[in-house]
Amino acid sequence: MTGVPNPSSRGQHVMLLYDINSNRDLAAINYINQGLAEKQLCIYASVNAYDTSHLSKISSRIKNYEENIDKRNLFIVNLKPFYDSALAGDLTPFEEFKVQLQQELKDRDVLIVADCADNLFRNKHFDQCELVEKWWQENYIEWRKLRQNHITIICPHSGSLLSKHPFDCHKHQIFHNHTLTIDTTSRRRVTGYITAKEVAESAIYPLEIPIQILIAEPERDLQQIYRIWLRSMGFKNIAITDSGKKCLDELLKITETSKNKTHGFEMIIILDTHLKDIPCIQVAREIVNKRPDQRIIFTTTLTPDSVRQDLYSIGIKNNNEILLKPFRFSKLLSLIGMSSNMC
Repeated sequence: MTGVPNPSSRGQHVMLLYDINSNRDLAAINYINQGLAEKQLCIYASVNAYDTSHLSKISSRIKNYEENIDKRNLFIVNLKPFYDSALAGDLTPFEEFKVQLQQELKDRDVLIVADCADNLFRNKHFDQCELVEKWWQENYIEWRKLRQNHITIICPHSGSLLSKHPFDCHKHQIFHNHTLTIDTTSRRRVTGYITAKEVAESAIYPLEIPIQILIAEPERDLQQIYRIWLRSMGFKNIAITDSGKKCLDELLKITETSKNKTHGFEMIIILDTHLKDIPCIQVAREIVNKRPDQRIIFTTTLTPDSVRQDLYSIGIKNNNEILLKPFRFSKLLSLIGMSSNMC
């Protein structure tokens, strides 16, 4: 395992895969030492923080530990009570922690290493683990919107468990609640994860996902968000348009190009209902006329029932989903089909 934090993890909510506990602890120590060197506010939040022997081992390897504690550059948070509450589905301690943290943030970059979800996952409390990771992801997004500086959240998870039943049936749901996954085990390449070699080379590129994505979205800001997010997830074949006509033109181009290939291709179309040139329903009808089995994900601020009624009126009844804006990108990812190989 490389012990060097990767710069690409800065400002991300990271799922950090490890093989053995000593490497998990080493990663936490190295991230904290790097964060302290960069004048970040560092928080080590661990279920094992109440264990004096564990804390002694960690603290002995953190540079200027006592000084950084005194200067409030470093906080140690005992997550054992958080873990116990999460078992009952109660995230009250997390919300209280959030209030306390907001008082400390000010204008500083922040690094948090938190292992509550990891412990829940290892103990087969899968629903509770997902609940905690969703809480981190939602608050990470909220903090990023409100603040100009970086906030980095590192959530270690046991990579050795991911291929074992029943853990393998839940790994994608945990993955979806992070913005980046780094595999430091160096044992194998896992789809959608990053290997230790890539970490060592400071070049993080998720594996390419062989799905063509075609998007019709009139808002420029959302087009940019789609582009950045989809590429970060490993999608390389992405076409984004701002109108119904351009969407249909792009569909024709993609279809013609695919005819020269010896194998079929999978395409998903994301179609907004507020296109400014051609009504969305008309675009959808032309798409289905050309490709009867084409999957379309509709994004809208209208009620899903009204959109569904319009689709039914032109004979489109199956193989489509409707996302009500604003939506979580993890939901879009699940609709695209990232979880199709879960079990």
